Amino acid sequence: MSLSGLEGLDRFLQWDLVTLNPWGTPVWAAVGARLLPDQGEIWTSTTVGFTSKVRNLTVHPRVAMMRWSAAGDQVVIRGEATVHSGDGTENLAQLFRLMGGPGAQREFFGISSEHPFWRRLYGEYWRRVLIRVRIVEVWRPASGRGWDRHRVGRFTLPRERRPPSPIGPPRRRTYSGRLQLSGLQMLADGMPSALAVLDRPSRAPLALPVQARLRHGGVEVMAPEELGSGAERRASLVTRVVDDSYEMARMVGWIGSVEGGEGWRRFSPRSVYGFVKPPGVVPDVAAGLVAALAAAGDRSEVSRPRVRSSARQAAGETVPTLELPPSVWAALQRLFALAAADAPWLSAAAALARVPGERFQLALLAQRATMERDFAHSLLVRGHRPLATRGLVGAARSARLPIGRAVVEARRRERVRQLAADGLRQTLPAELTFGLPRTPPGDAGISPDPGSLTGAMALSFAESAVAVVDRLLPRIPPWR
Repeated sequence: MSLSGLEGLDRFLQWDLVTLNPWGTPVWAAVGARLLPDQGEIWTSTTVGFTSKVRNLTVHPRVAMMRWSAAGDQVVIRGEATVHSGDGTENLAQLFRLMGGPGAQREFFGISSEHPFWRRLYGEYWRRVLIRVRIVEVWRPASGRGWDRHRVGRFTLPRERRPPSPIGPPRRRTYSGRLQLSGLQMLADGMPSALAVLDRPSRAPLALPVQARLRHGGVEVMAPEELGSGAERRASLVTRVVDDSYEMARMVGWIGSVEGGEGWRRFSPRSVYGFVKPPGVVPDVAAGLVAALAAAGDRSEVSRPRVRSSARQAAGETVPTLELPPSVWAALQRLFALAAADAPWLSAAAALARVPGERFQLALLAQRATMERDFAHSLLVRGHRPLATRGLVGAARSARLPIGRAVVEARRRERVRQLAADGLRQTLPAELTFGLPRTPPGDAGISPDPGSLTGAMALSFAESAVAVVDRLLPRIPPWR
């Protein structure tokens, strides 16, 4: 089977996998996946310790996958998923082949498969379940407005299987906290958003990009006609920044309902989920440890892989070091230093603010600085560039918390960072500026929970400290 027009996507790229949870509601997950147009398939995987995707596919094998990027790629694929467990070594070798080799996507992937220390620490992360998606429909943007649907097969697997027992009630997180603040900032800044609903005739998720905005104390979406104009009680809105380098990932999804009608429609969230993967070595180590803890006592049918053997079966090239002019590296180091100093200060100011409007403004500005820090950090990691300590000390000295005029000072600091960011937009290729905030946040009538801001403040200080250490010591033994 050949899918014409999709040959350019035959690489291991970041996609979004939309599954239905056991209660029939769409949920999003950013995954690395490989489209094979000649076979009419997409392959992805998940770590044994992170089983929610496999749990969902066990009940609802029909899925949607979306590709959206800074390069303008937009394609939505619907199909049927099959889970492949068994030999962990062969599964990992197949995953490395799909990647183009263990080090072809990120250098750390190759290092963790060869170096004895990292291989032992990261081993459970590489214990993978493969997921094969047989393509049934391909959706592409139409030449005018809307989307063209091309059917290449038909659904054959059951719409729904018996759920695993016991699965328990749905886990819900309240509409507050750091993930919510991050999502609100991304919505306020116009980051890419998409909406998934349950398509009742096929009993499969349908997911398409949408416009989303904060308005009148809530969230509104401009859904395309293909998603229908009726009220949807089972919907999931997502906003995210995930780059193809696999260094920076930030996704926030809301499960809720969409009101009926035309034009801008109200989205009412009931729960929030998501993940944050900051750049650098420490988050990689954390991912390996979390995978090991999650898989402790696991009775999965996937055997523990011989990682080095898998890497040798699927040899490939190491991802090249990012090359940029010296002036651009200096600008990235400056933006990183400013944002690393400002993010904790703004988080503390938001936690201490008494006026709800000021609290919201400072909270969004803190998340904006966090994204700027992670953006600069991800490029510095790819270029193996350490941080200039002089710039960091200067940025830390200039960050302060003036009582009574925190918003004024925050705005001044934001303008300084904005000048640095604007200069980078003019010099960097467009595909490298994905995730760099553009629009200053406004007052949408939303006030975050003060209790959640205390945790966000502590986390912001920890994240900035980790990011600075990562750049001051870019070759932490035994890194090589």
